[in-house]
Amino acid sequence: MSGFNLALCSMLFMGVSNYLYKRSTDAIGPTNTTFYYYAFSAIIAVFVWLAFREENTPTLAQLGWPLAVAVSLFLSVWTFNLALGSLDVSVASTIRGLFFLVTFALAVALSGEPLTARRLFATALALLAVVIYGTGGKS
Repeated sequence: MSGFNLALCSMLFMGVSNYLYKRSTDAIGPTNTTFYYYAFSAIIAVFVWLAFREENTPTLAQLGWPLAVAVSLFLSVWTFNLALGSLDVSVASTIRGLFFLVTFALAVALSGEPLTARRLFATALALLAVVIYGTGGKS
């Protein structure tokens, strides 16, 4: 499967998960949803890791990267779940969808990604689309 198709699948699953988060937080609460999300994810991850793990063994220092990812994802999921207590899922998901701005800024500031006119224009268009969608009101 191509990288583009995998990215589309990722987008699809994120959209489904955002919809399901609201149902779960309504049913069992945001903190319980976050806990069980990670508990079930750990079980799934073990099976995926056993089937697809790389052959290299990471050093203790290298394990800091997945730890940082885990903390960041945990905080993203938990705060999103908490937000669903006072926002419609469409509004919370739209705000969450602005994450690409943080990724873009970090890539430019910390990784030296070039800040080209084309990238700025594409980012502005994506931001505009999210803002237009998010301020569209209820239909």
